[in-house]
Amino acid sequence: MKDKLRFFGRSSLPRVIPARWWRWEDVLLLLLLAGVLYLPGLGRIPLFDRDEPRFAVAAREMMTRHNFVVPYFNGVLRPDKPPVIYWLMDISYTLFGIHTLAARLPSALCAALTLLVVYGLAGRRFGRATGVLAALMLSVSALYFAEARLATADATMLLFTTVAMAGAWKAWDGGAPVYAVASLPGHARAASPRQPAAPTAGAASISTWGVWIFWLAIAAGILTKGVTPLFVFSTMITLSLATGAWREAWRQWRARTPLRRLATLPDLLWRMIHRGNWRWWRALHPEWGFPLLLALLAPWFVAAWWQTHGRLIELMLRQNLLQRTTSGLQHHGEPPGFYLGVIWGIFWPWSVLLVPAGYHAIRRMRGRDGLVVDPAPYRFLLAWIIPAWIIFELIVTKMVQYVLPLFIPLIILCADTLIQSFNHLTDVLAAGWFGVARWVWLGVWLVLAGLLAGGAWWCFGRQQPATFFVIAPTAAALAAVGIAGAVCWNRSAWPYATVLTFGLALLIADTVTLPHIPALQLNRRAAAAMRPWMKKGFQPAAAGYIEPSLVFYCGRRIDLFSDGPALLGTVPFSTKPPSSRRSVPPPTGAAPAAGVPAAVLIPHHRVRATPGGEHRPALARAGSAPSTVPRFCVLVDPSVLRYLRRHHIRYFTHGYFTGWQLAKARPARLTLLTNVHP
Repeated sequence: MKDKLRFFGRSSLPRVIPARWWRWEDVLLLLLLAGVLYLPGLGRIPLFDRDEPRFAVAAREMMTRHNFVVPYFNGVLRPDKPPVIYWLMDISYTLFGIHTLAARLPSALCAALTLLVVYGLAGRRFGRATGVLAALMLSVSALYFAEARLATADATMLLFTTVAMAGAWKAWDGGAPVYAVASLPGHARAASPRQPAAPTAGAASISTWGVWIFWLAIAAGILTKGVTPLFVFSTMITLSLATGAWREAWRQWRARTPLRRLATLPDLLWRMIHRGNWRWWRALHPEWGFPLLLALLAPWFVAAWWQTHGRLIELMLRQNLLQRTTSGLQHHGEPPGFYLGVIWGIFWPWSVLLVPAGYHAIRRMRGRDGLVVDPAPYRFLLAWIIPAWIIFELIVTKMVQYVLPLFIPLIILCADTLIQSFNHLTDVLAAGWFGVARWVWLGVWLVLAGLLAGGAWWCFGRQQPATFFVIAPTAAALAAVGIAGAVCWNRSAWPYATVLTFGLALLIADTVTLPHIPALQLNRRAAAAMRPWMKKGFQPAAAGYIEPSLVFYCGRRIDLFSDGPALLGTVPFSTKPPSSRRSVPPPTGAAPAAGVPAAVLIPHHRVRATPGGEHRPALARAGSAPSTVPRFCVLVDPSVLRYLRRHHIRYFTHGYFTGWQLAKARPARLTLLTNVHP
């Protein structure tokens, strides 16, 4: 039986855990896995959603402006995020050049480092096997894998948040290795399962270096995305209140009449706070930690306030603190319960373990098993999950990546459930419904594979068979994941087989499928066609097609217009007679047709707005000399093209582009035109 406790025993049994529980081969394995999963195809797949190019362009503009304090996107102040992610991208740009791979590299590196931190978090308290399995499972979970390959701030913020939570956890359990299972029946008991000894920061407290890293990680998290303190301090406050001596006050309050309960409710809240378990906070030295935190944050905030006269900080607080909590910012308002619904997809494939892992954690924390359990690790993990989850469900603006830091405690609980089940120390996975879940698992994977293959055939099978054949391997790999998991279901090989097969499917998607779908390269191809015109002095612009990735691939600032009237309000065009149906005039030097007056280009200052609100440039009088006008190459969508034709605007067409508009997930057909003859 002691062999089974090799990963679960505590000091009540003879020490079977070596002083250094971790192994170098585990670290190398995780780094190799991260490199294989997160680096291939990183620069060949175009920037996807709107956030990626905004971060990438803002970092590029920091370099070109030589201003590493205030971020701008396309010449406009960007108050969305603090500067750490831009600094990391600038370092990558300096080392490797300004391109897609360099923009995404910081996220990939931070995701790899987070796996090592998770290995340490889980392994130190639940044993080496749980640490390795938790890191392996996290590496291929759906949302974590996606964020590790995106040029956004979420993977970087997750690293700093996890490091800070590691420091808080070390202070909570006193710094010594604390393993979940204390002893077996028949052995000396370390503590009563009903009244476990409260964790202290006594003999083996967190080191001074650990305290410094804790406060530095919080500061870096604030300067990356700002939400790190929410996860850290909500967990610490919940732990202090939950483990305090408030039960007697609660019993006294419950014994009173309903009217007296209402009258004495403030007194109850005060007594719960006053009797909370706050001593363990001393290990983190808040008396100098909070001043250190302010000293680390002040330089950037003061510099940003001074350079923008407070505008950047004001917009940042209004947008991220007020609008996100009270309104659906950027059309992302969702009702409470949103994350409870989407967690089954974004945590896939391990969402099948969420219910058993939650039940397992509650049983271990309450001591309802024959094993004498130290509930401290489970209390910390549940305190990490529950309060932050409630806060994000109450916030109006909801995006799936907001709950990414909660993946860490969830994956640790899932890994602990699996390891203890394999060692016959828990029976939560022996339930009949979990055995039936094998067929649900297989069905989900087969449905995903069928939808991918069927959608590829419907969209590309006849017109673009080559595209279908690069999508088919990914569909086959997804089906293989389901089959392998169903064969190994609820055995010790199941999680490892899933990591291996799903990781292979993701690798095929990154190297074979996504880089070779021409429809995804629309913005790259359009920007490549615009660059020769920019070299000739044409100003790039886009109308009706607002894609931030176009700004990144053009390599410079471009004018973005929402529709045709906005385009004509800035870009000077000439008009043509209503009887003419030609969108491109005759070549230079050709004589105009009989009865058709020669159209003369209008300078920008002569563009006027009609009473109806439509911007319609007027023709100069025949014979007048044309003024020098700004030259534009404009990428327009069909709606803007129809507007120009309807209002008899003369333009010069130079190419057509079809593909997929990634930000809005819809097909797009674009036309490249200029306002003057080249």
